[in-house]
Amino acid sequence: MYEASYSFNERKTVRGEIMNSENYQELKSLSHSKGQNWYHVILVPRARCPVFQFEVTKRLCEEALVITCKRHKIELFAYKVMPDHVHIFLSCPPRKPILKVCAMIKGGTSYHIRSKMPSLRRYPRLWSKGIFYRSVGNVSAEAIDNYIKNSRGNDWHRTRSMQEKLF
Repeated sequence: MYEASYSFNERKTVRGEIMNSENYQELKSLSHSKGQNWYHVILVPRARCPVFQFEVTKRLCEEALVITCKRHKIELFAYKVMPDHVHIFLSCPPRKPILKVCAMIKGGTSYHIRSKMPSLRRYPRLWSKGIFYRSVGNVSAEAIDNYIKNSRGNDWHRTRSMQEKLF
């Protein structure tokens, strides 16, 4: 999991900006609009294969997430790579829809991981076709960060009860 040396009240974004609890309430502005695009995203490898159970592929995925988000100007607040899925807490650029952002992340991470791990090229694709995303405007950012930090693999019933408490 991405763990920088910060408390949740003061963190750095991927671009290195300090983000504290006051900035968390800040809205992004365009010429004629103002808003907040924060999402909790879960990406699953094809056939829920435990690709990231090995430390090498886990590190490659973490590295690929950071690089891809920097390249596309996506603010990455927190992420955790599990053996068979990845949790991401991010902020989308205002003019990019969440499905397009997820497609960019999936494409960029797949390219990066498969270029470094030729053994994964034999599969037609790294990620499954679908995604899970949820806007976190009505849930505190601390709750999402806590959920990502405390999630445990395929423990579906525990994960479901945590989601029901948070959302």
